Amino acid sequence: MDKTELIEKQKRLEESIADADMVLVGVGEEFNESFEDIGSFPHLMSALEEVDIDQTLEWIVPFLEHRFLIEHNEGRLIRAYRNLYEMIQHKNYFVITTCIDENIKKAAFDTGRLVEPCGNYELFQCSEKCCSELYPSKDFSDLVYQAILDNVGLDSLEIPKCPVCGKALAYNNILCEQNYVEEGYQKQWEKYTKWLQGTLNKKLCILELGVELNLPSIIRWPFEKVAFYNQKASFFRVNESLYQMTENLSDKGVSIAKNAVDFLLEWK
Repeated sequence: MDKTELIEKQKRLEESIADADMVLVGVGEEFNESFEDIGSFPHLMSALEEVDIDQTLEWIVPFLEHRFLIEHNEGRLIRAYRNLYEMIQHKNYFVITTCIDENIKKAAFDTGRLVEPCGNYELFQCSEKCCSELYPSKDFSDLVYQAILDNVGLDSLEIPKCPVCGKALAYNNILCEQNYVEEGYQKQWEKYTKWLQGTLNKKLCILELGVELNLPSIIRWPFEKVAFYNQKASFFRVNESLYQMTENLSDKGVSIAKNAVDFLLEWK
């Protein structure tokens, strides 16, 4: 896409957001945290080196990643989220994301207008799904951090256990695969679906950012359906490779062939 075309589509999106009664945003795989910046945190790198030496400590890697997510408050993903917030902050918006890293919460979004159906690192669940109970995870993250600071060795830590069955606890997100406990996001999902019902016959701007085909039933297909049935909707799909618009949305859809993170970072 050449620069002139990109600027023209940016302007159309800006005008659509300004004119909209409601704004629906979907955030997908192009925003997944890669942990590339973990090298900027020497204490976490030394902990990972300890894991490399002692493979019995492999279980602690997700907890080190969580520690990184707590401490890492800058970077291109977070800057992109902040730009997105600036674009929609004054509108009646809702954001749905398949990312589990919670970077979006480092911008100023109202968390009451955000749903994370794939979970995050905020809560623990039983890794064997013996029950649907969920537990805050930060206390154990603090223990990991303190063990690193005190240089007592990661082998001083024990994997947190489910108080019901005694099996290992895991983070409440889709990395648990078939054992994922979905109760953690259900209340926000109900709020989202109620909000979505209110978009009918309203001027709705739909912005799909970096959504691919790993989990199409969460954002990609539902967004297309909402755009099709709402005669007052406009639909913007931003993606580096999967930017194509379905034929039945060609009259109201705008395809932007660009990485969605870069698109927001370069927003004028």
